Amino acid sequence: MRRSLPLVVALFLGTMLASPTVTTASAQDKAKQDRVSGNVTKILKDTKTILVEHGDRETPVQVVWDDNTKFTKDNKAATLADLEQGRRVICLGHLNKDGQLMATHIDIRPMS
Repeated sequence: MRRSLPLVVALFLGTMLASPTVTTASAQDKAKQDRVSGNVTKILKDTKTILVEHGDRETPVQVVWDDNTKFTKDNKAATLADLEQGRRVICLGHLNKDGQLMATHIDIRPMS
């Protein structure tokens, strides 16, 4: 029994030390994404683009989506049909060469 206690302690400490590494990697992946938040000024379904007022910018930011973009509303799955002009959104993704945000996730916020 005495020999198994150090083994149990070593396994426990090894598990505890490995866990923060996994959490840190996930946090870094999210930190690498660009973010655009603001009110939707226009929805262009034909080009899969929404224009979002973002901060103090004079021109809205173009956010584009594709079939892989995840839409959520009230912490539940949503669709493009749930998106309305004037609605606040939080968009995560990566800026493309044209300065548009290619959204991986668009969260539709409640009307204020």
